[in-house]
Amino acid sequence: RPFSFEEEGYWEESMPEQEEDETGERVIWLRTTLSEIIELMGIKAHVEAQRREGRIFLEIKGDGSGLIIGKHGQTLDALQYIINKIAANRYKELKEKAILDTENYRGRRVEALKNMTLRMREKVKRLKKAVTIGPLNPQDRRVIHMALSEDEDVRTESKGDGFYKKLVIAPKGRGGRG
Repeated sequence: RPFSFEEEGYWEESMPEQEEDETGERVIWLRTTLSEIIELMGIKAHVEAQRREGRIFLEIKGDGSGLIIGKHGQTLDALQYIINKIAANRYKELKEKAILDTENYRGRRVEALKNMTLRMREKVKRLKKAVTIGPLNPQDRRVIHMALSEDEDVRTESKGDGFYKKLVIAPKGRGGRG
């Protein structure tokens, strides 16, 4: 028999607007909701959660981290987007964003992007020509922009429309312009 949200009682627990909590009820709710989504995906894992730096970090632990990450983190990004949309619907005044990770993927991704950025910067300096990377999600583009923000020889620019955009690393021209 196919799964039905109505039959399983998901909508009976309506999602009223909630006030700011000091008890961690939101953190518990986010952890539980993400656990249910992962279970519906058929993945055996548990979720650990904590508040820090004005965000709610949700760490997914267990088998199937490759399925959770997806190609270039797209599944992990999609889960993060969905959980934040659900939370924004339930908690109208929610300022904290949920950040999802598994197997330290986000940390490894940042390091890989920084290393690639340094290689691309050297290529741009050597060839004196712009290099285009992407398409990249906003988090990945931000890592690259920040890594090169203080560089006096190159500039960065996002190009395109939508969520995934290309990023251009170009030599700066005279007077600090590209």
